Amino acid sequence: MKIGVINSLYKPYSRGGTEVVAENVIAALRQHGYDVFLITLGRKREKTQEDGVLTYRIKPKNIFSFIDIPKRGFFSRLVWQILDVFSVSGKLQVKKILEKEKPDVVMTHNIKGIGYLLPGLLRGLKIRHIHYVHDVQLSRPSGLIFYGAEKPFLVLDEIYEGICRKLFGSPEIVISPSRWLMSYHEEKRFFPSSKKLVVRNPVSEKLFEKTADLEPKDVVRYVFIGQLEESKGVSFLLDAFSDFLEKNWELKIIGRGTCTPLVERASRADSRIQHYGYVRNAKIPEIIKRCAYLIVPSLCYENSPTVIYESLAAGVPVIASDIGGVAELVSDGENGYTFIPGDKKRFVKTIEHCHKRAYDEAMRRACQESIREYALSEYGKKISKIITGK
Repeated sequence: MKIGVINSLYKPYSRGGTEVVAENVIAALRQHGYDVFLITLGRKREKTQEDGVLTYRIKPKNIFSFIDIPKRGFFSRLVWQILDVFSVSGKLQVKKILEKEKPDVVMTHNIKGIGYLLPGLLRGLKIRHIHYVHDVQLSRPSGLIFYGAEKPFLVLDEIYEGICRKLFGSPEIVISPSRWLMSYHEEKRFFPSSKKLVVRNPVSEKLFEKTADLEPKDVVRYVFIGQLEESKGVSFLLDAFSDFLEKNWELKIIGRGTCTPLVERASRADSRIQHYGYVRNAKIPEIIKRCAYLIVPSLCYENSPTVIYESLAAGVPVIASDIGGVAELVSDGENGYTFIPGDKKRFVKTIEHCHKRAYDEAMRRACQESIREYALSEYGKKISKIITGK
């Protein structure tokens, strides 16, 4: 069986967890003998072999590429969004590839930057369509909903949502890694006739390998991994640690974004704060394994953060905002702790409690057990059953 996977971004242009999930899904499919090809964005249109996967890179016409959207301002993004939703160029480039490859199934992940005419294209070509939801980008153009600001900011958001609902229609199957995100789309009346499934994201078995050397244990190491943006709670995190009275800690921050200058200033002012900048995905697990806790202080609603899966698989407990689908992965006192988003006082109390039981071996084992069923090999079995119906 031939399967086409479509995701806007893919290495070397990866920005977040969706790209990691897409990569793992492709790996799981190939492990189970499926013939897989990928359609993604590039700087130019080309056909390549990347890590053994036939990869088509396309370049839909717009005022700039989705690859560069973080660098653009509000008004240019607004124009870009309008052109992207109805991207005939993206549709035609994908259509040419699909007519050549003739896949039995197409799995779409995030397709912003390629265009939302794709579901209609798949219906017209009578190709089975499985769609993964990763965030709320079909409801909010930014893909973000901040805690305490759940209502649409502009009437344009509601118009955009209605257009997306119409264009996407009802793919044969819709998969969400969290119950929260699936419920959100159901409440917004998306995918009315689709078969809806909650399937947790896959985790590479390599993450379960032996924990790295933790010495010295008298220093409690915390790590943040993600985009350095206000929505991810970066400035909140730095502010909270300035109120943390314990002295024997390190805060490792991995990522880049608009808050990079803030992080760099903080690291110059306090040697315990270490900024790594961008780190390739392959190197992140070893950094996580040497830490006592991963911190996910998001101020926006999260679906099912990939970094939480990676941390738990590595045996590292998670301290996270209780927002969106996070609590479906993190159980207080078992594999981590949650706190009210943006509540600095509660957060500081939480890390004070965690600091005293850092590197607890029983909790680290419990972390791995809580996530083991989502290992790549097990995920491959689940997704194969979904595809074949057997």
